[in-house]
Amino acid sequence: MKIAILGLGAVGATAAGGLRKHEKDLVFIARGETKKVLTEKGIYLESDVLGDAVIRPGLVSDDPEKIGVVDVLILCSKSYGLEAACKKYIDIVGEDTLVVPLQNGVTASKAVSEWLGGKGVVTDSYIYCFSNIVETGHVINRGELLRIGIGFADGRYNEKAKRLVEMLNQGGLPSTLGQDIMKALWEKYAMMCGNSCAFIYFDCEAGNIQEDSEKMEFLRGIYEDILRLAKASGVTGMEDMPEKYYRHFLTLPPKTITSLYRDILAGKEETEFEWLVGSACQLAKELGVSIPFMQKVYEAKNNK
Repeated sequence: MKIAILGLGAVGATAAGGLRKHEKDLVFIARGETKKVLTEKGIYLESDVLGDAVIRPGLVSDDPEKIGVVDVLILCSKSYGLEAACKKYIDIVGEDTLVVPLQNGVTASKAVSEWLGGKGVVTDSYIYCFSNIVETGHVINRGELLRIGIGFADGRYNEKAKRLVEMLNQGGLPSTLGQDIMKALWEKYAMMCGNSCAFIYFDCEAGNIQEDSEKMEFLRGIYEDILRLAKASGVTGMEDMPEKYYRHFLTLPPKTITSLYRDILAGKEETEFEWLVGSACQLAKELGVSIPFMQKVYEAKNNK
């Protein structure tokens, strides 16, 4: 299969590492200095699970005509650049192209389908990975928590999705197909977004929250907001999530923060705040659900 990866940062490089046995079938979509580096050197990935390797794809390009229609398009760009990316590369997506968005959140598949004008077969999908960019073309992936989930909310079967999951598993990246994909998506969102909301609202690391019972109760309230949203969206089986994640938060190293809070601390002009928190507030409005704690976070951030 001809597999294109768009966004060769921390997530894209990690996904590429899982497909390194099929590197000649890979297309890295990159431009500018990134394109130059990847063409000359490939991507160097250091990973506790996947091992260390240089991945040299069959093609590095930012030209849709040169790339042509692909069998699989894995979207690994940040959410705030996703719409522009989809519109720029819409011509490499055929009617049967499997499109796999690996952005945080629970709205990516719907948004991508709209931006692609209904072209392709868009999955609901997620990735767990702790990866960081050392420099262009060099990514480090640490820890044992590494996995990808791919599926469809309607439970449909797709042969390309099955083949992609097989290839990722062959490459050592634990991956699953189906298995209640929407519940899995919401569970990841609850932890990542829930914790980010607490860090942003209190403007501190995990340890400062852990030692303050009122802050911990606020965090529990955020988890409960997300549970109500998930239920209103038709997702079941998450009733134990608030208590489970509350207990898990207490085990985090005191210096823990999320990538979203890190970006805000760094003063980045573009972050995933609107994508993750703003979208929740909008969804709550559409569904008639009360999410008072997340609403406080959203208002506090936008009033600064």
